[in-house]
Amino acid sequence: MGYTFYGNENADVTAVSDIYPGIRTPKDLYDVLCGVWCEYTCAPRLRKGYNKRHITSGQCSITAFLVQDIFGGKVYGVPREGGTFHCYNDVDGHVFDITSEQFEGEDLSYEGNPEQFREVHFARKEKYERYKYLCRALKLACGVKPDYRWIFFDLDGTLVQSEFGIVDSVIYALKKFGIEGQDREKLKKFIGPALFESFQNFYHFNKEDADRAVVYYREHYEKEGIYMAPLYDGVEEMLQELTAMGKKLFAVTAKPQEMAERVLRHTGIDGYFQAVVGPDRSARQTDKASLIRRAIQYAAEGEKTDARQPEEGYLADDPAADDGQRAGEIAAHSLMVGDRHYDIEGAVQTGVDSLGVLYGYGDRQELCLAGSTYLADSPGEVVELIRKADPEN
Repeated sequence: MGYTFYGNENADVTAVSDIYPGIRTPKDLYDVLCGVWCEYTCAPRLRKGYNKRHITSGQCSITAFLVQDIFGGKVYGVPREGGTFHCYNDVDGHVFDITSEQFEGEDLSYEGNPEQFREVHFARKEKYERYKYLCRALKLACGVKPDYRWIFFDLDGTLVQSEFGIVDSVIYALKKFGIEGQDREKLKKFIGPALFESFQNFYHFNKEDADRAVVYYREHYEKEGIYMAPLYDGVEEMLQELTAMGKKLFAVTAKPQEMAERVLRHTGIDGYFQAVVGPDRSARQTDKASLIRRAIQYAAEGEKTDARQPEEGYLADDPAADDGQRAGEIAAHSLMVGDRHYDIEGAVQTGVDSLGVLYGYGDRQELCLAGSTYLADSPGEVVELIRKADPEN
């Protein structure tokens, strides 16, 4: 194929790392990245207008440091408006910029520009997470098996069919506000996000009413609804097989942790999990990404202690920190399994691969748009996808 990125005629350096099989030259890397770059690797400020026609848009810094990982050399930055830099590479005098096509003919100066350093760029957590996502996606594209050792499972819609108790409890809460005759099918949208946010977003409750609605919901749910959540067919067999394969399993859920533990005990599958990671019952909002990060750090600790509230500094924002490096290693071999976009987006934000299950409450379009790495139609297919990712298979 013909190449139009800046310096392509000089991009004849060879890889100094074999971590990405088949990537021998920058042109090889460009070819593969054309199928990897996406809106999830794009800088947030440019994501809204991202499309395949401008595939290199917003990809420069994370790509330049990836190039440095593979070919060595230094990263430099062309000053741009707003104090930002467009990053490119210089490897032993070979200057090239594999994301230059986004400028469509604009002349950039590649001389006399300041060197760029990853510790400065990656101090921004979102950029570091995009870089890690890009690295993992490239490995998958190169046929590197990820070897998932830590599996994080969502609860509602992934392990248990929780709609019965949840919907009944929502109906009970809404009746306290004089709201009746709601379509049960439409109330399934309460499955996944935090209750407080759901009452605000779906019924425009103010903070005080949303708090009251949560109290009413739990009044019914903890008495009756919590036990109306049967396992999906094949879930226990899935957990048995994954445990036999040596995988470490965690339940990572937006449901208050103590309630999640009760559900798992009631269904008889609590013994399969190293820990249950969920918010405190007083939390108004839950962020799936923060829960996944806590699970990663808990796995890094390797001890069965209370995972409910992390210690101060438990999650290192600094990717260069020792515990951050260990957490990064675990994230690279972790998989988030869930049924809604909240689960997938949380995984993307934390640099963890994800598997969207199609037997829960989300659909294929929702999960694909959120950036799911894999999709599975059944618990049995979840096992097979994880088995295929094992380097020994």
